[in-house]
Amino acid sequence: MANRYLPIFCLSGAFLLVSCDDSPSPSESRGLLASARSSNPPAACDTTTTITGRQYNVVGSRTAIRHEPSANAPKLVNQKATRILEGTHYVNIDDTAVVFEECTKGGWSWIRVVEPDWLQDSHRGWVESSHLDKGQDLGGDAYARKISSSALLPYTRDGYPKTVAKHGSRLEEIESLRRRAAEMAADSGKCDLVTTSDLSDAKSTLSHLHFWVDCRNGQRIRLDEFEIRQGGAVLTQEDKAWTESSAREACIQAIKSRAVIPSKVDIHSILGTSFYKAPTTHNVVLKMDFDAVNSIGNMLPYTATCYLAPGEVGEIEIVLRD
Repeated sequence: MANRYLPIFCLSGAFLLVSCDDSPSPSESRGLLASARSSNPPAACDTTTTITGRQYNVVGSRTAIRHEPSANAPKLVNQKATRILEGTHYVNIDDTAVVFEECTKGGWSWIRVVEPDWLQDSHRGWVESSHLDKGQDLGGDAYARKISSSALLPYTRDGYPKTVAKHGSRLEEIESLRRRAAEMAADSGKCDLVTTSDLSDAKSTLSHLHFWVDCRNGQRIRLDEFEIRQGGAVLTQEDKAWTESSAREACIQAIKSRAVIPSKVDIHSILGTSFYKAPTTHNVVLKMDFDAVNSIGNMLPYTATCYLAPGEVGEIEIVLRD
């Protein structure tokens, strides 16, 4: 039988950041990025290449930089790391870097790192173009460094038929709210890079829209349209999540509220209890064994499962235990 409970550590690394220089200030970084464009492309960008001159985020990690535009070409050796550490170490970039693409050739890009700037002389060469986020040039958008180009792909009738069918009359507004939700997450300091900003079809109605934003650092942020319009503090699902102690208290309260005689409920709080919190959603599932008297006075074994979402009331299911 089921019941519902509603109210209740100077070497920074062997592959990318190998430097003893001081990091640039934020203003220096901005100046660097603004002046990243080159009027003199490198010799590698000859007449067989296409000059591009664009600035991009990097996708993925430990992306090797090579001497030539080929997967068979030798990798650049990280001379400093190789000298200090045991073995040969290579020059790599990852998604914490910003690069300037000088030219392309056959699916490869000749790049130089522009952020962090202490890598700009050592981290330059050919990488596979697929490792660059080419959905946006970082030159003109203040949020381009903070929001992945794939996070805000527009909803189309072909790509999202159910969403368009249900919310078509507010589609333009939805796209604007998705964008603002992503910006709020980026500005919060809790989201290192927005990877997804979407409408929650399951929670939304035409009169009350709900959105969720996922971040590279594993954080998830949920906002409804009224919170987005009002602005203010942004809380992650982790911020709003139930603690183990608060979940236990809520579940026990729910169990007793369902009991015929609350004082005759015996909670197995040590051996009969399990607690799980999901890593991204931070939804909690708490199981508690207990014994309780039924309507004719017999003590029977039960198991309660409490489902607790961050910032929301919970639900409880109670079944007889074998």
